[in-house]
Amino acid sequence: MKLHRIFTFALTVLITMPAVAQDRNNEDEVVKVDARFSTYNYREGEVIVKFKDQSAVQIKAPRRTKFRSSSVNSIDATLRELGVSEVEELMPLSGNQPVKRLARGFNGQPVAAPAMNRLYLMHYDKAKVRSTEEAVARLAQLADVEYAEPNRIVYALGCAGAQSKALDEAQSQTVGSKLITYNDPLVVHQWGLHTMSLPKLWQQPLITQKRPIIAILDTGVDIEHPDLKTNIWTNAKEADGAEDYDDDGNGFKDDVHGWDFVNQTGRIGDWNGHGTHCAGLAAAVGGNGIGIVGANPDALIMPVTVMQSDGTGDVATIIKGIDYAVANGADIISMSFGSYGESKAEEQALGRAYQKAILVAAAGNDGNCMNHKHPGKGQLFPMPMYPASYTFVLGVQAMNIHGFITSWSNYDDDGPTYSAWGEDKLYNYELLAPGVEMMSTYPGGNYKRLNGTSMATPMVAGAVSRLVQTKEYPNKEYLFGDLINACSSVGGLDIYKAFSIKNEDRKPDLSFVTYEMDDSTNVGDGDGRPDAGEIIDIYPIVRNAWGKAKNIKLSIEFDENEDPQIVEFIKKDADFGSELSAYGKGKSVEPLRIKINDNCADNRHIRLVLKATCDGVEGEFTQKITLIVENGVEIGGIIKEDMTLYPDVHYIVTKNVAVQKGATLTIKPGTKLEFKNTYFADAGLISAVGKPDSLIVFEGYTTYLGNGYDGTANFRDFSYVEIRNSHLQAVIGDLNNIIFNNNDMGQLCGFYRCNYYNNYGLNRVNTNYGYRPFDRCNIVNNKSWPDDAKLQIATFRFCNMWNTPNFAFSENLSSFEPDKPNYFGSATESTVRKGIFDIHNNCGTLEYDLSNMLTRPNPEAHGVVWKVVVDGYDAQDEFDMLPPLGVGKHKFEVYFNRPMRTSVTPMVSMGVRMPYTQTPIAEEGTWSADSTVYTAYLTITGKTGADGLNRIYVEGAKDDEGFEIPYENSRFNVNVQAAGSLSTGFIGEAGLGKVTLSWNDVQNSFDDFLGYNLYRYTDKGDTVKVNRQLLDNETLEYVDYDVVPGTTYCYQYKVITTDLKEADPSNVVAVTPMTSTLGDANGSGNVDVADVIATVNYASGQTPKPFIFEAADINKDMQIDILDVVGIIRTILTPEAGVNSLAMATATYTVENGIVYVESPVAIAGVQIQLATEKGSLITATDEMDDFEQTSSWLSDNDYIYLAYSMSGKTLPAGKHAVLNIGNAKIMDIRLSDAAGTNVEAKAGQTTNITRLGADVMNVPGIYTLTGVKVSGRSSDLNRLPAGVYIVDGRKVVK
Repeated sequence: MKLHRIFTFALTVLITMPAVAQDRNNEDEVVKVDARFSTYNYREGEVIVKFKDQSAVQIKAPRRTKFRSSSVNSIDATLRELGVSEVEELMPLSGNQPVKRLARGFNGQPVAAPAMNRLYLMHYDKAKVRSTEEAVARLAQLADVEYAEPNRIVYALGCAGAQSKALDEAQSQTVGSKLITYNDPLVVHQWGLHTMSLPKLWQQPLITQKRPIIAILDTGVDIEHPDLKTNIWTNAKEADGAEDYDDDGNGFKDDVHGWDFVNQTGRIGDWNGHGTHCAGLAAAVGGNGIGIVGANPDALIMPVTVMQSDGTGDVATIIKGIDYAVANGADIISMSFGSYGESKAEEQALGRAYQKAILVAAAGNDGNCMNHKHPGKGQLFPMPMYPASYTFVLGVQAMNIHGFITSWSNYDDDGPTYSAWGEDKLYNYELLAPGVEMMSTYPGGNYKRLNGTSMATPMVAGAVSRLVQTKEYPNKEYLFGDLINACSSVGGLDIYKAFSIKNEDRKPDLSFVTYEMDDSTNVGDGDGRPDAGEIIDIYPIVRNAWGKAKNIKLSIEFDENEDPQIVEFIKKDADFGSELSAYGKGKSVEPLRIKINDNCADNRHIRLVLKATCDGVEGEFTQKITLIVENGVEIGGIIKEDMTLYPDVHYIVTKNVAVQKGATLTIKPGTKLEFKNTYFADAGLISAVGKPDSLIVFEGYTTYLGNGYDGTANFRDFSYVEIRNSHLQAVIGDLNNIIFNNNDMGQLCGFYRCNYYNNYGLNRVNTNYGYRPFDRCNIVNNKSWPDDAKLQIATFRFCNMWNTPNFAFSENLSSFEPDKPNYFGSATESTVRKGIFDIHNNCGTLEYDLSNMLTRPNPEAHGVVWKVVVDGYDAQDEFDMLPPLGVGKHKFEVYFNRPMRTSVTPMVSMGVRMPYTQTPIAEEGTWSADSTVYTAYLTITGKTGADGLNRIYVEGAKDDEGFEIPYENSRFNVNVQAAGSLSTGFIGEAGLGKVTLSWNDVQNSFDDFLGYNLYRYTDKGDTVKVNRQLLDNETLEYVDYDVVPGTTYCYQYKVITTDLKEADPSNVVAVTPMTSTLGDANGSGNVDVADVIATVNYASGQTPKPFIFEAADINKDMQIDILDVVGIIRTILTPEAGVNSLAMATATYTVENGIVYVESPVAIAGVQIQLATEKGSLITATDEMDDFEQTSSWLSDNDYIYLAYSMSGKTLPAGKHAVLNIGNAKIMDIRLSDAAGTNVEAKAGQTTNITRLGADVMNVPGIYTLTGVKVSGRSSDLNRLPAGVYIVDGRKVVK
């Protein structure tokens, strides 16, 4: 038998977030004498004044007395102005007594002890003073006054009795009549304050002069934190006493602010941060302009260090901390720790503490259910957290910002009052409170966000301390009832709702705590367990939460949709038989009686509903219960003679079984035993020898003996046995061919050909019993506990081991090369090395040599998956080489370590998330001739919906002995790109100034195909959608002309479905469009009339496609105009001739009677004139232009362009010619070209009305020079121009 050691852990989940440094520039404010109190919690109309020792003030008032005079005129004058009417001494008895021992100052040295006989409480007229702050300030200015301060409100627990008058008055006042607010900057991050309605409660007047003391039993508290310092509890006798002396006689020297039970010192610190965070949530200072606000900023924090700096502790230290807190007057004890191991000593210590303090504890952060097992989630047993589950402790679950319990919080699925644990335990978690992203204090003046029920607990502790400051409770039961009734499953605890509950609100509130079941008085075996055919008496145990309950009636019926044939109601109604006072509890005098059907199946869950009614309350109180029926042969107790168990009988082990010496218990192959958390003890012999195809099954076996003790399971000489869903702290025996599946296991010993699958809690391997090491075993898919527990790798021989963490090596050698090597789930040493804890992983100084490790699993062990090969690649060790799976048929080959039963088809699937079974792989499944490889196919289409990284899942196969393989879901992956593979025919073809894109028809791969969107991006990351309209499935081609030759573009398309969603992108094609020769404006490969037309169209403001700007700009002046048109014509007519953009001659132009005249010294082959005029104005060419090709266009409503040129090379001879009749239009720009395409500079003559640059230019689109010459009609052409200053769309632009 082995003692199960209990550890407690700080129940916190940290969020990775840098600590927020706290500004300490205002530290001077918090070290003032008055700053140790907050500025809001005080009695209006009262002020405390201490006069200096040398003052002449003479006021005798040992009791509250009418004020007459202070004997000092200046003081009397001020007191009369304040309307002071009554005064009383606060320390009339001891204020002037001699001090035997000097107090210490902040420097640790003794200082003078002032007399306290001049300390008074004064009552002033609130009508004469605007606020208490003003009264304090005016008194503090008096020369005789040492200090003045408000009469601050603190708390004392009310005595038993009716609701007080003070509470009635408080509840009748309007909330917010004097609104309490805070200037603390981090309050905006404290969402929990508002969720719990704490700001509303803060507005309520306090009913006591004592500040509540919250004992923080934790890792310590940073008592110098500026947001905690003034709220730290002080042991007055020690603070005023001598150094290194137990002034208060409590056994602890210098426990001025608490005690550190870990380091045995009164020097309080926090070397973890957990305790400081909890302290801030409970009672950080409010209104000091820094940091946060605690749930009750008026409470005092008593630091009691019971946890180590690593967040662990033990029961003995915690009990000492509880004792200290109670002895020193703690009103609330906040415990953000817990353990799943129950301690009676801790329970009794807390039971005594409950007589004087309110106890609050954390439920835990493991997502465990208190009352029921959940094997699907890995929880094999009910798991109450201690001490939170005790009925006299407020157990706190964690809530997220949306008002729901978090996924990781432990929970009580039976609710806060009902308990299925029985009358002697009554376990519950009562409350739900904020526990996510909780901002609070952190050591070093810092702040941090943490998660956990640890954070929810001090929130409740602080809130409850504030509640009892504002409302008297005659007993804690009323308090618990108000809190429970103010807490909902969605939204959590509303502390103001608890405050608002009055006596008349407390109607009887019945709840079913549990029930007792008696199966001995009628037809039954009296074992207290429901069996098929039994008559059962049910005695409900009922608790009354509030007002007195009379005439209680009980009934029982089926839950919704339950089979009415499964149970017969013999006595459906019963009289409870007694009244229940407030918070009374009792068992029904009369039973409810039922009979279970004789043929009820074993393990049948029968759902029933208990109901109760009483006087004064409408409706029924209900509680659903579930009876788990047994139908089998029950065994248990002492076996004194030989006994044999057979496979055709269902055995239920309801009691522990002890085989006496000399007796033999024989268990035949195929026998199944269902243990009800029971076990075997064998002084005699247990023979459990199954067969490969007829295993013996143990389920629910436990080695837990109670009271923290775990026994050892001795399965001596067992073979071919499966042990599942059991609790096995330690297992010994010369075992072979045993399956350990889904158990809570601790210490292991070596066995032969055993399988360890899906077990939890592995923490040690032990060979001290003289048994063999692990030989030819499979250790797969297990979890260790604690997470850092190490399994000694040297004890494993010829084993197959993976997905079981923390194999460690600590042989007494510098390097170890096993002569019986293991397989670690991969043939790649670098992959295996990651899971071996030796010197390479910062564990010890030794190396585990992997040079001769097995590269395939040992076939002498039972069946396991060796590898999965996809399309010829190992999906683990060759994953980097495995191409993404696209649309089409893919081959999956599952290799096993040994021959398998081909009659059993394994399940093969894959998925992008747990459980990795979303996509079945089941086409054409076949076995290899040697039955070691199972092959199946998967056809991927656009509808498969599995794009991304997929994990492969394999289960259900059986080896040739009938042993089922462990499921495989941890090693093999494939990347699926169905959408990408659909685009294997996606092609981009570079053209001259264009890109032609084409792709295959993929419509048939989608049920809801609608069309395509085409996207383009460059190395600058500027992704744009190319198509303006959705592309259909008709042409499967698109030409992109909006490109710059020489620039590389990347294209991809996405399929659009009928719900207007885009599928994953296609493959990417990269294309660089080409440029063409000068003059080939359309990129056709030839310079011809089509290029002239394209250039004319572009120059006249149109958008020809294709159009290559660089080719059309034949004179390379970065402009497309009449010069380029004539230049291209010249290239067509005289290919060998060159083109020059420089002006070789100068012409003049004039406007005479609305006609434009051009006078040139050389022949003119092309004319371009741009006009400003209203659209629709009549513009006509003169007769002299009849031999020219002419075109014109409106660039905008007031911008007109005219071009004239000759495809045959005709010209206007040198001289003066009438060109264009423009009427009243204004010339904005004029360009002339000679027959060689050379610029003929045009200058205005004296009679012209042209405007070179002015309002007209500034109001038209396009690009102009500063002289008013138009460069381009498109502002987008700016990027083609050389550096300079331009007018672009009417605005000056510097390029």
